[in-house]
Order: sequence, then C-alpha cells, then structure tokens
Amino acid sequence: MSTIEEFKLYPTGLNALDQRLGSEMNEVNGIPGGSLIILHYPPTSDLGPLFATKIILNLIEQNQGSKGFYMHSSRPRHILEQQFKAYNWDIGSLANSGAWNWVDMWKITASHAAASSKIGQIDIRRKTYLKQAFSNMQRLKETSGTQCFSVVDNLLWLKEEDMDQRASKVLEFFKEILDYVFAIGGVHFFLLPKGILNEIAERLILNSATGIVDFKTELVGNDMKNHFSIAKMSGITFKSEILEITPSMDGGFRIESTGKV
Repeated sequence: MSTIEEFKLYPTGLNALDQRLGSEMNEVNGIPGGSLIILHYPPTSDLGPLFATKIILNLIEQNQGSKGFYMHSSRPRHILEQQFKAYNWDIGSLANSGAWNWVDMWKITASHAAASSKIGQIDIRRKTYLKQAFSNMQRLKETSGTQCFSVVDNLLWLKEEDMDQRASKVLEFFKEILDYVFAIGGVHFFLLPKGILNEIAERLILNSATGIVDFKTELVGNDMKNHFSIAKMSGITFKSEILEITPSMDGGFRIESTGKV
C-alpha cells in the first residue's frame, strides 16, 4: 500500500452540512480525506443512496480530473439512473466523460457464486469485485494522481454470502478496505440499511468506519419527516446536531436545523 495522503478536507457541497464539519476557525470545512463513511438509514428510505450520490457528484465537480465510482448491488443500473434523473442529476454525461463509473454487482448472486465455485472459480463474489474496484482506484491515484471517490450500495450482500454471521470475516474485509481507502484518499460511502444484518456484524462495521451519518424517519401529523445527524467523524471536530433533510430539485437537498424557533 502507498502512504496515506497529506491531510485534506473535502467540502461536501451541502453548505448546512459543511458548516458542521470542522472548526469555525477553519478556512475549509468538510470530510477528511481517506474517510470511510457509513450512511446508516431506514431500509424503507432512499435517502442513503441519494445523499451519497449528491455528495459524490459535488466532489467530482469541485475536484478537476477526479472520478466517482458507484458499486451497486441492491438495484440494477437503469433503476438508479432513473432515480437520479428524477432530481436532474446529470449522471449520463459524466459517465460518457469517464468521470462517473458504474461497478455492476447486481448480476452477481450467491447462486451464481456457488455454481462457479464448483468449477474452481471461487472468487466470483461481491467482496472480490469490491476489492478489485478499490485496487483499481489506488492504481489510478498512484499512476496518474487521479483522486477517486466512491459509493458502495448497499451491504445486504454480506448476508447473502453469509459473511455477516462470521465476525472475523467482517473485520478482515473492512480492514482490507480501510487500507485501500487510506491509500486512495478521497471520500468513500458505504450504505448500511438498519437492521438488515446480524446485530454483531452491524456493530463491527460501524466501529470500523471513520465516520457515521445516522438517518431517521418519523411521522409528524400527516407528513413523513427525515432527519440526520453526524454520529462519528474521525480526524476533525464536528457538531452532532439533528437536522431535517428533504430531497429537492434545486441543489439536491434542503437541510434545516430542527432547533430553529
């Protein structure tokens, strides 16, 4: 592995969030480079993938020559493209230019892996695809200085491959990924819907991450309200405040403090 990148903060482009990431004395606020951030959200909500995608799009725009990678296993690519298009996010042109890259894990299933293992191709598993994707990002950083950002959507495949029942395997996998993330730098999101994995595995994943953003959804009168807070962010001071978040067509999200009078 290469050395860890010089400390750098990456603004998310969501002003209300950036104001809470770092000291008020900082010239630039944001997420520390080399961060593995878990987005922990209700499984019935789309906020996790939307939130991560918008930040990655902002990061690509702010960092010339950078690349974003979206590793998807929960839904096929065309469904995700439709969802992002609904918010006027121009994924298509970024993909055509090479700034946005899809890593398709949707078609890799446990039955596919089992069938392949019978003919000696044991490595056809999602964890192998993920490690290869991170290895490719590290190679880009080392050979051309390309800064990479990524989203892993989502971690349900750990259950399908029975990894969530083996704590040692979960720890080993995330230690490997963290080594890649530290070497690559940038910001990397892992999406973890609440309650889908073994409780011990979920706790180990949250403990392994350098950052956690926690989402909650509640019914207020006749309206569903979405809230989030920063639960963990290694390397910087941060303000853990409950914020209301609403997807919007102008800029991606409206974020407001719930403490306003």
